[in-house]
Parts: sequence; C-alpha cells; structure tokens
Amino acid sequence: MTPPNGTEHRAIVDTHRHPIGPKLAAKMAERGLYDPKKEFPQTNAQDLICYREFFDLEYAMPKQREGGVTLSLASNGGEVEWFARDMLQVSTGEALKFLNDEYLEIRNRYPGEFALMANAHALEEGCRPIVEKMISQGSAKAIAVASSYGDGADRAFLDSPKAEWLWEFAEANDIVVHIHPPMLSVGHEVLMQYRLNEAVGRPFDSTVNGARMIGSGLFDRHPKLQVLIVHMGGELASILGRLEFNWQLNYNGVRNPPTGRPYKNKRPPSDYFKTNILVDCMGFNPIGLRAAIEMCGADRVVFGSDYGPIPYGIKEHVQIVEDVLPSPTERQQVFWKTSNRVFRLGLFDTDLITR
Repeated sequence: MTPPNGTEHRAIVDTHRHPIGPKLAAKMAERGLYDPKKEFPQTNAQDLICYREFFDLEYAMPKQREGGVTLSLASNGGEVEWFARDMLQVSTGEALKFLNDEYLEIRNRYPGEFALMANAHALEEGCRPIVEKMISQGSAKAIAVASSYGDGADRAFLDSPKAEWLWEFAEANDIVVHIHPPMLSVGHEVLMQYRLNEAVGRPFDSTVNGARMIGSGLFDRHPKLQVLIVHMGGELASILGRLEFNWQLNYNGVRNPPTGRPYKNKRPPSDYFKTNILVDCMGFNPIGLRAAIEMCGADRVVFGSDYGPIPYGIKEHVQIVEDVLPSPTERQQVFWKTSNRVFRLGLFDTDLITR
C-alpha cells in the first residue's frame, strides 16, 4: 500500500520492547538501581546505565510513536529471576504476578499500542497456572523466558529436562516462546568491564542456549515448536558453520566415548532456522541483519528494538531494515507480517496506520 505522496505506508510491530510501569520503577528506585531525583543517564554497580526512557513511559511513548512503531509486544521474561531476587525480593510466582499485572495496567493505559507476553520461569513448572491465566484472561501472545538460569556450575539452559513442560505447553497451544538472555550472562565474571556483559555476554548466552537446544534434539521432539531468539539470534549466524561441521562429523562415524553421539538432533543445525527458530533484527548492524536473513530467511526475521533499556534504536533499526531490504514485500515481512502471523495478532492491511 503506497499513499499518494509515494511514502511507504506501513505498520511496525516491535517484538522486543521492555516497558516499565510506575510500580516497578518505584521498586527499582527503592533497591537503589536508580535515583528518580537525579538527572539521567545514571550508572550503578551492576554495570547498567539507566535512562529516562526506561522508567518514564509518558516520556518514552512519544518517541516510540515518532519511530514509527504501531504496536509493541511487551516482555521482561529474561529478567524474571533478577526481578524476583533483587528488585522485588519475593518468590518467582509473586514476581510473575507482579510483572503480569503491571503489564495489564500498561496495556490499558495505552490502548491499541501494546500486546503482551506471559512472563515465565522456564525451569519452574509451578508457574504454569500463571502463564495459562495470562494467556486465557490477559490475551498474551507469547511466553517470555530467559535463555539461562542460575550461575557458575549451576547455570542451566533451556535444554534442561526441567523446561520440558514449557515446550509441551507451547507446542500444544501454538504459542511462540520469546527467549531473552538473563541480566547476568554466562561468563559475566570476566565481562564486567566496558559493558561487555551487555555487548558480548548476553548475545553469547543466547548463542550457547540456541546451540544446546538444537543439539539436544529439542526441535525433533517438538517439531511444531516456534521460538524467537532476540538480538539477531546472538552469534548463531557466525558459528552456524561450525555447528554444521561438528554435526556432520558426528553423523559420519566420529564417536565421543563413553557418551556416544554428543548430538541428538536428527537434521543439520541450519534446518531448524527454517522451521523452528525466528530471530529479531536488534543489533545495530546491517551485516548482522544480512546474516540473520540468510540464516533464517526474510520471512523468519522480525522487527525488535529493545527500546526502553536502550534509549534509541527504533529509527536506527528501521533504517537498517530499509537499507538491507530494498524489496517492500520483504520489508513488510520484517516490520509486521511475520509477527502478525506467528503471534496471531489479527492485523490486516487496513490496520496500517501512521501516528
């Protein structure tokens, strides 16, 4: 659809948005994450830089609209463990109820601008009733989880048997699982300089998790399962050839005694990006976007900005998509059509609006 002035008229669905409501912002201030009386940006001992866009929705929403976003999918599933332990200091279940209730308030406060995800702890099946309620009563469009939980030798990824309830539920209900790295990534103990936990560690956490999910045969057990790995899938595009190399050797006679075949996946690793794994475009890098599109296909890459914690990025990511994809058809797939299909948002061409 092209209006008379020749400008492309489109919707943009942001699948990677972290809004914070006033109740959670107050809890964060109470725990010393930031000081609402001081100017932004602020820094703290947790290697975080706090921006006004994260804590003040009234300030952030006009910028979101100016960037062209017409609908955001809200989630904070990657930080559930951190929110429960450090910010809210409550059980996982109580933290999930707090987060989900606040998201319902945000959606009501900005009608038509937010769709919700059901935040969850992938390794705690006890949160399943909360997830089910958020989907059935809150109309959640996805389940948001972290790529790993715990720390050190106790860190567990989503190939853990404890996550099997999640995959069974998601596949049975045809609902996407949105996978985001935790606050402190694998290897964070050597990355707490130069903001490397955020720049390197968090995408690395997603990379390790994605490789483990593939290698464990998870997608063979759940062939209809759909997951979205944020930040362009971490570094999966860069190491996909190495995964293929290892898998091909493994299935051509190489053994790893005494455990037998280390890989359980039945198909080449690259296959799963065409059938089970989606990624977003968040990464500020046209080279990365091209690699993500080559890895998954233009119809399996969705728009994501990480707006909120990141004080810019909507316009920048829109521009990168436009630069990398000259085809309007492929742009629309990234901007909204793929999201509309996989999240079952119910949008039509007549819903395209410019705010």
